[in-house]
Parts: sequence; C-alpha cells; structure tokens
Amino acid sequence: MTDAPEKRTLASPGILGCGHSLPSATCHNDDPVFRRMAQGPVDENAFDTLAFFTGADQRRRLSNGERIEAYMADAARLALAQAGIGPEAVDRLYGYASVPDHLTPNPLYELHHMLGLPRRTLVVPINSEFSNFLASLVLATESVAAGGARHVLIVCGSNWTQHVDYTKGHAFAVGDAAAAAVVGPEGLLRVVDHASETYSEQYLSMTMTVRPVNVDGHAHLPLSARGLPTPVYSMETAGNEVYQTLLQNGLPEVVNRLLARNGVSGSQVSLITHQGSRRLLDHWANKIAPGAYLESLQELGNMTLATYPVNLARHFATITTPYVVLAAVGTGCHLTAVLLENRVSRDA
Repeated sequence: MTDAPEKRTLASPGILGCGHSLPSATCHNDDPVFRRMAQGPVDENAFDTLAFFTGADQRRRLSNGERIEAYMADAARLALAQAGIGPEAVDRLYGYASVPDHLTPNPLYELHHMLGLPRRTLVVPINSEFSNFLASLVLATESVAAGGARHVLIVCGSNWTQHVDYTKGHAFAVGDAAAAAVVGPEGLLRVVDHASETYSEQYLSMTMTVRPVNVDGHAHLPLSARGLPTPVYSMETAGNEVYQTLLQNGLPEVVNRLLARNGVSGSQVSLITHQGSRRLLDHWANKIAPGAYLESLQELGNMTLATYPVNLARHFATITTPYVVLAAVGTGCHLTAVLLENRVSRDA
C-alpha cells in the first residue's frame, strides 16, 4: 500500500498543462453517412434540420476497431508532459469517457491502468454531459486549494459519432476527440469563479438510451461491433424548444452575469463554448462580444464533452486575453460557465 499524498493548503491552483488527441479519419459533408439526412424531409420552419446545424466542413471520427480510450491516454500523456510531472504525481483523476461500453464502470478506470497511475489515485467519473470538463475543473481546483490533492488529471473523450441518429439534423456536426488538463499549484490558468443554472423541468429534453432508429421506413436497434444494442442520442420536441430558448439565450446571460460580478468585460475574454451550430456561435458572439472566440466547428465539428478541453489545449500557449471563459450547455438540462484568469498575460 502506498502512502497518501501529504495534506497541505495551496492558495493558488491552476492549469499546468493541456493535451489533445484526434482520430486520423476525417469525415466531410459529402460523406455517405449523411445521405439519409439529406434525403429526408426538410422543414425550414422546424428546429431540428440542417438549416440550423450548419458550420461544420469536416470532423474526426473513430475508425472500425478504434476506441476513444487510446486517444484519451495520448492526450493525458501530453498534458502530463506539458505540466512537467509523471503519472506517479497524480493524486486524482477526474473526467469522463462518453459513451462508455458499460453503464458502469466508466473507462476512466481503464485509463488509470493505461497510464500507470498509482493505486492511491482517486478516480472520479463526472457524468454531466456536456459540462464534464468544466465540473471536473472546478472540483479539481477546490481539491488542490483545500490540500486534498496536489495534482489532478482531467481527461474527457467523446466517441459520439457512433451514438447519433444520422437521419437527424443535430447529428450533422458530431465528431470524436479527446483532451486532458493537469491542475496543480501555480498553474497558468486559474479558476476565478463559476456559475450554473439547472432547468430540471427539462430533464427529458435530451437523452441517450437504447432506442430504435428509423431508416428507409424500417425501425431497427443499432448494434455495436460486439453485436449488442448501442445507445443513441435523441432530442425530442422539448429538446428542440430548449435549444432555441433556454440554451440559445440562457448561455450568454449566464456568462455576462459571471463577468459582471467579477468586473470583467467581454473584450477581456477568450471564449470557448459548445459548438454544434454556426448560428448559435454567431448569436453567442454577438451577445457576449469576446475579445477572442476559440472554436473549431468548421474543422473539427461538435466534439460534445471534449469540445472545451480540445479548444483549450489547441490555444493554451497562445492565449493573450487576461481571462478565459468556458461555457457549456448540457443534458438534464443545465448551463455552466467557468471564468479563468490567464496568468501569462497578467505577468507580461
């Protein structure tokens, strides 16, 4: 049995390093997988259509036989290297692999083994689609500040291209990806504040479960490579309405309130948000007016829970604004925003 980490109070934890990893296979808009979507009825007055979910030109996806866990491990190793620590220094592992092969355990436990983390490392899967990374970041910061841990590794991975209905417009932009971050003492990005709003009355608006998919007038249960029924994401009528109201207008309201109570203007912020629709990104940019918008919808599509750490990792060393805001939409349904101080720009 190994010893527990020394308990201490660290006044100023932050992100020490990031990493991301993407499948090599690229899916473009003319891919055959989208043909059923294009041939289906298009109602320009309806929400769930290609008219709304635009903006992606390509996205990455796992090839046959690939698992997102391998990319999560690659991203974690990059984050650890940038942070300048080894696996033996990790006290806690937060994050989530979505969608997991099993209801439990989450593959985050498998990742613990793949990385060779110590037995004493506490593994905590955070299932709060799509704000998993944000929630993990807040919890990691609090645990380090309280002295319960010195270094926390956060890893999120998405394999959602295997779990959407390609007759539905919201599936158009989905891509696979993984990313990681290390939180520890005196990191370059420090969590200043966070805010969340939960609309639990909309609990069933966006769901992932085993369900039949209708193709060419026939219903069937999608099967995994092992021949088992696989979960499929769905946005029912309520989900469509939520996207157009609570999520579309609520996200900038939460962000702007968070900025106001910390005396920060939009121009001081690099913004990273959910990225499923160019229409939404443009709307949020107009309402928040960030100094920079760090997004990759055209190149990488909607990476669901991995969207936030992937874009953070891609820009980690080049952010020039004094603050960063991560703003997530999620099932349940909820909105979460996190404000981070960029110590590099502060010290420059």
